[in-house]
Amino acid sequence: MGKIFGTDGIRLKVKNELQAEFLVKISQAICEEFGERSVFLLGRDVRYGGELIRHAIISGFLTSGCRVYDAGLITTPALQYVIKNEGFFDGGVMITASHNPPEYNGIKVIDSDGIEIPREKENEIEKIYLENRISGKISSEEKFFIPKYPDPLDKYLEGILDNVDDEIIKRRNFKVVVDGANSVGSLVIPKLVKLLGGKPISLNSHLDPDFSGRLPEPTPETLFDTSNVVKAVNADLGIAVDGDADRSIFLDEFGNVLWGDKTAVILSIYLSEKNPELPKKVYTGISSSYFIEELLKKRGIDVIWMKVGSVDIARKLKKEGGLLGFEENGGIMYPKHQYVRDAGMALALMLEVMSAERKKISELYSIYPKTYTIKTKYSVDISKAKEIIEKIKNCYRSYPMIDIDGVKVLQEDSWFLVRPSGTEPVLRVMVESKIQNKEKLILKELEKIILG
Repeated sequence: MGKIFGTDGIRLKVKNELQAEFLVKISQAICEEFGERSVFLLGRDVRYGGELIRHAIISGFLTSGCRVYDAGLITTPALQYVIKNEGFFDGGVMITASHNPPEYNGIKVIDSDGIEIPREKENEIEKIYLENRISGKISSEEKFFIPKYPDPLDKYLEGILDNVDDEIIKRRNFKVVVDGANSVGSLVIPKLVKLLGGKPISLNSHLDPDFSGRLPEPTPETLFDTSNVVKAVNADLGIAVDGDADRSIFLDEFGNVLWGDKTAVILSIYLSEKNPELPKKVYTGISSSYFIEELLKKRGIDVIWMKVGSVDIARKLKKEGGLLGFEENGGIMYPKHQYVRDAGMALALMLEVMSAERKKISELYSIYPKTYTIKTKYSVDISKAKEIIEKIKNCYRSYPMIDIDGVKVLQEDSWFLVRPSGTEPVLRVMVESKIQNKEKLILKELEKIILG
């Protein structure tokens, strides 16, 4: 069996990869690593197979001497917030495949600090599973009782409100289009807008494992209808979340889709003034735009480049401190709240910036230079991905490059990144240029190498 954990937890195709035996055994391995009598909080989104996974995980935990509380339908950041702040849980499991297509489901394993477990812990769980080091202990009958954890979403929302100036936000009466992706974000984000004195216009708000409104990953292609609604209702902004509402992609009042790395620039500049005690540095994956460094360095903020993966970014942020951790796909981590991606917290911060600066969201983003971007992916056998990346490195060897995760090639007015996905059998390609149409020319060159 290959590696079990990917970039962000375990992802499985529901129809042909979701096996109860595997789920029970991996849950036993998780319990073995955390230790007998560990207490876990379990939550899930709306995906198919969620109940099967839930029962399998409970079985695995109970037959290994661990205890479980059930948070029910919940967002990943809400589950993480409760685990971190209650001081009662040793860890947790979120049943989700995040932004993956509807045919996937999976799990994220959460540590007691609310962050997904570190790579070392993942590796140890895999070893326990593969070596079948499962003790299998049931010490008392009362462990078969699975109590419901009360009001986790309300506690999470209270935590967000504690970390923003809600009074200045309430004065603005923002109208916000909320695209909940037919999943658990719809249970939280509209309510947050109301708590901040705004008017939510809900889109894709009914819970649906088919994700009939749009695919779970918020991109310009999937947010066409969302963009039109923002314009039609004259909203101040829109927010679209992924399947478990840890990612957030904003739309300005004109319906333009705003990538997460640009959002992070706006928030980082504001937070450097709001929180002068925090180290003036941010952490981001190699997939973020190289041009953000120009903007942030001018304001004395250092950019620490890292491999793609929110877990590594979060743990680096916690260890060394900083203003923010973020990903271009919309993952925003605000350390004053918690060290994990959190769509609700990102929205509250954006509304605070708009309120404090008295600016429209499009005006805030105008500091970013005009660029032309393509983000796409190619189905590629993972065994061939390394060979393709080496070919690209050889073809562009005369340019500066960063190869901590795939290869990122830097040109004077452009850059591109090619890297294997950690959650799907694809190569992800990102190209950005300050010169119109150059991004298309670069992509054509790359396609010749990728497609042979």
